Amino acid sequence: METKKYWRQLIRGPFYRELEPGMASTSIWAHHNEYKNGTTLGHHCITSNYQALMTHSHDFHELLCFVGGNPEDINDLGAEIHICLGDELEEHVITTASIVSIPPGMKHNPLRVTKITRPFVFLEVSTTCENGQPKEPSAQNPAQPADKSQKG
Repeated sequence: METKKYWRQLIRGPFYRELEPGMASTSIWAHHNEYKNGTTLGHHCITSNYQALMTHSHDFHELLCFVGGNPEDINDLGAEIHICLGDELEEHVITTASIVSIPPGMKHNPLRVTKITRPFVFLEVSTTCENGQPKEPSAQNPAQPADKSQKG
């Protein structure tokens, strides 16, 4: 078999899988620098109402990507997403494919997914080697018991 110059750029795992409430199938993520590139990711297929309630911040940049499940029109999200941002918990409503860019230190959540008419993809990408517990729970929403729906 021929050895190619860029073979190391193709990553085939490990991915961690777990079925979570509100997901169409198992979520797939790599949250512990598995690929030695300083980022983490999570891929989730949302099929029913979903929420991540704990307001928190991180010391790294995070992207929350929402992509419609209709392959002929991925901008048609097929759901309504409510997310709060900043110290003021300013609420934003998302109804089309969108990316929420969260800089280090910005408080975010609660996040609520409602009015689902078809499954969509929720992709989280963070510029950190270890995407574990949030840096700072809000005084308004102190840390709650561990709950698998607290992603994002």
